[in-house]
Amino acid sequence: MPQYFIEGLFANKQGVKKKHKTGVYPTNSIEPYAKSIWANSPKEAIQIATTELNGGEWTEGPRLSQITEERRMRSLGAPEFPGLTQHLPKSRKR
Repeated sequence: MPQYFIEGLFANKQGVKKKHKTGVYPTNSIEPYAKSIWANSPKEAIQIATTELNGGEWTEGPRLSQITEERRMRSLGAPEFPGLTQHLPKSRKR
């Protein structure tokens, strides 16, 4: 079973109720969603993520990938915080 990384923005259940009344999502009801899900297919991964919203609706996304955000940013050469770089251990041969 492959691992899929899903991210996007969703409105929670209260925001969906308010949208049906006013026609616009309140800004305080929109939340980020980022999770890794094990599934048999991309369609199943999106379905699992949608059920985890508990009555919420996607406002932006879901974006699906098999590459983590960390690997994607490292491949682009994005700057890193000091102290978080991966160092290879020095050999102790003399």
